[in-house]
Amino acid sequence: MPAPVVPNRSKPLNIPILESRVPKPEELVVLSKPLLEATIKIGNLLNDCSAKWALGGDIGEILNGVNVQPDHIAILTTAEGCPEIGKKLAEFQVEASRLVERQIRRNAEIGPKPLPVKIRSYESRFNFDGQRLEVHGDLRIKVGEWDWGDPLDFEPEYVYVVGVKVPVVPLKLKTELYLGLGWMDRVRKINEAMARRHHKIV
Repeated sequence: MPAPVVPNRSKPLNIPILESRVPKPEELVVLSKPLLEATIKIGNLLNDCSAKWALGGDIGEILNGVNVQPDHIAILTTAEGCPEIGKKLAEFQVEASRLVERQIRRNAEIGPKPLPVKIRSYESRFNFDGQRLEVHGDLRIKVGEWDWGDPLDFEPEYVYVVGVKVPVVPLKLKTELYLGLGWMDRVRKINEAMARRHHKIV
């Protein structure tokens, strides 16, 4: 059975303590064992990394209690952080860092018709026992024919994953991004996760 993941910013804690009611199935946020083990390994390998980095994408959200189903691990960093992370994870590297531009699967939903969304970053790829890790340096987003946005910048928040402290992209930033893209379903998921935190002792 997958292990529960509980956000905690003060001390290691991996057992949710809820009010005296049975949580609904949709309130049980879990991370698959292979992704959990890979996340712990990455957290340990990068624990003394001087570059700014944080877990992003769905993996960063589930570690913050958002009910999503990640299929890989994503790290956001700066262009300067890519070489250091690549060096620390060298034995797992599949593709070295290079500038990549691609369209993501989902369109922006902010007008009368959907608009394509592109991302550009210095991207490298790694394999941890079959679990894919993508590292994005200076990630930028472009919607339709608009100009490219500035590289995403933020101060990471921290959570504990089975006693390992890891940085994650703040949910506030994710909410702002999703609002800008018109992804209201993802905004609702984050709001639900924030509401559930009031039922946990952290």
